[in-house]
This record gives sequence, structure tokens and C-alpha cells, in this order.
Amino acid sequence: MHILFVGKCSPTHTINSIIQKTGKNPGIQIVKFSRLILEGFVHNNSQVNVLSNIVREPALFSRHHEECFEEIHYTYLPTVQAPIVCQVFYILSSFIYTIKWALKTKGDKIILCDIFASSSSKGSVAAAKLLNIPKCMILTDMIAPPVTIAKDTSKWWWNTFFKMRVRSQYNSIKQYDGLVFLTKYMNDKYNPLQKPYIVMEGSVDHKFKSQPILPTHTSRIVMYAGAVEAEYGFDTLLKAFMELPIKDVELHIYGDGKFIKQLLAYQEQDARIKYMGVVSNEEIIKAEQQATLLVNPRLSNQELVKYSFPSKTTEYMLSGTPVLTTKLCGIPEEYHPHLYTFDEESVEGFKDKLLETLSLSNAELRQKGMDAQRFVLENKSNIQQAQRIEQFFEEIIANNRK
Repeated sequence: MHILFVGKCSPTHTINSIIQKTGKNPGIQIVKFSRLILEGFVHNNSQVNVLSNIVREPALFSRHHEECFEEIHYTYLPTVQAPIVCQVFYILSSFIYTIKWALKTKGDKIILCDIFASSSSKGSVAAAKLLNIPKCMILTDMIAPPVTIAKDTSKWWWNTFFKMRVRSQYNSIKQYDGLVFLTKYMNDKYNPLQKPYIVMEGSVDHKFKSQPILPTHTSRIVMYAGAVEAEYGFDTLLKAFMELPIKDVELHIYGDGKFIKQLLAYQEQDARIKYMGVVSNEEIIKAEQQATLLVNPRLSNQELVKYSFPSKTTEYMLSGTPVLTTKLCGIPEEYHPHLYTFDEESVEGFKDKLLETLSLSNAELRQKGMDAQRFVLENKSNIQQAQRIEQFFEEIIANNRK
């Protein structure tokens, strides 16, 4: 089977290069999520090409570029750092590339588009329609409501563009032959035409080998890695942590986001809180393995948690370090026995659960972490998840022939 993936994806070395050049996170989690599935396709003998909209250079104009890594061929679209012009570039270049890919590819073929790569997906979908190639969409998060606008009314032009783009994303779902969702709730909200769909919440690298890493810290470490945003429960977590009557414990936070300024203010008040910045995924994984407890404070009372599966959950579990998380409805029941969960999402509730969990012995914590690691390796490897999606693709291709 030949698969063309349209979205944000790149080899690890390219992502690390972007971080070094810009100091910013180019979307490590979504890139890793996509790459793991694509590597699973390759392992299962599919031929994979990627049409990536990642901006590799902090320059006004980035040229078309190609690279091949681990049997995946990456093509980076030319980019112009001007919002509307850039989208036009993406549409035209993705249309042309998809035509070229289809004409030189023999045998069964299918296109998988990340809906959030909306402009490049538009071009590829147009080409797929022209050549009668089946096309599937993967939705990794909640689409912002069409009524969403920025509070700064002076940016009316951006508000108009944003609303048009979101409405376009909603409408584009109807053009696909099959849908890949991360949670079961997505089908009710985003599949009005009842197209064939599959739920695949995430995956872990089947090549991962658990190796004991000696801790480099004298204190116990509670760690978070991901987007640092106010709506992810950081205010509650930080206030709860500051109330912990434990001196030899630290809270390490990795990532980027709009809550950084407030986070740094908390760090000034409590020396146990440490903002670690944006680092490579390799460094994140090593830090996760050295931590005592990995935490996800994202509040469950928000509507969006029904329509997303936090990819950090499987990455956390793979590390072998125990995970403490809120009870997010996007996380299937089968995961729950392998996680610690907050009983109450308040400052007091977070504090109590942190105290309770950190009071456990290192042996108990280690056993919980290793149990979670076994679960994801045995049930959620990228090879297994890719096989499920490929079987789904075979059904879509067969339906397209009718």
C-alpha cells in the first residue's frame, strides 16, 4: 500500500535543528504522534511519503526541500512568512505534488490528511478528487468553534481569516472517505454524514527498550512536559504544589505557552518550582525516566477534553515512571488501572493527592510505572495501531472501487 500523509511531520534530527535555531517548540507532540504511526506503516511494508508544512527556517521564504529518513520520504512545502500568501502557496504546491506522487505510484494508494494542515490538505484533496484516489482525515484535537474571535477587535482582519479557516475545516470533513478519530466522542460531533471511522487514541514506539537510568537529583521530582497554558490547570497545580509541606521535592515544567510569565512569577515565590524551558524530545524522555512522578493537571470540566487524547499520557506511561492525571473522559477506561488520578480538581484536591502519592515508597511507585509501561508496549505500540489503521484503509480503498 502507498500512503501519502499531509500534515506536520519531520524526522527527529530536523525538529531538533528547528529548536536550536528558533528556541521554540515546532509542535513536538503532534510531530511525534504522526511520525510514530508512519513508522508503523513502514514496518508493515507500506510505502510512505510525507507532504509536510513544517517551517524549517526562521526566514521570510523557505524553499522546497526533500529528505529521506528510515524509509519515509519527506517533502517540505515552500513557505512564505505572510499568512494569506503562505496558504495559497500551500494549496498550489500540495496540489501539484500530490498529482506527481499519484502518477508515479502504482498499486493501491490512499491519502491521509491532518485536518489542521488545512491549506495543504485542500490542495491534496482537490488532486485526489481529480484522480479518484481515496482520502482519509485524521483529527487530533477539537476544532475551534466558528464563532471564536480574538478579544483584540483591532485585529478584525485576523478574526475574519480565522473564522473562515475554522469554518472551512468543519466543511472539509464531508469531503473525506474515512475518518480517524482520537476519541469516541469525536464521531458524534464531527461525523454528521456517518462516514466510516476508526478510533485510535495514540501509540508508543515499539523499539523502546527500558533501561535503568540512575537519578541525578537528590530531591524527588514531579514533572510536567507539554503546552504551558492557563486552561491546562497550571494555576491549580502550582498553588497546590506550593502548599506541600515537603522540602525535598521539586516541580519541573518543560514546554512553551502563554502561561510562562505567570509560571516564572510562581518560580520566584517558591524555589522548588523550576521552569526547564523547551528542549528536544530525547531530553524530555530522559527527564521523564529520572523523575519520581509525572503529572497532567488538565482540568476535566472543559468541553474540549472529550475531543482530545493527551499524547503525553502514552509517552509518560512508556517512561516507566508513574503518572498522576485528572480523570479526562478522552482517556479510555482500559488505561485507568495503570494511572494515579486526582480525586478532586481543586487546590486542596491536588495537594492531597500529591501528598498521598509522594508518600508511597520508591518500590511502589516503580511497580506502578512499570505496569503502565508494559500495558502500552503490549497494547498500544505504533505497529499495532498502524495495522488497525491499514486494515481500515483497505476497507476504504475497496469501497472506493465500487
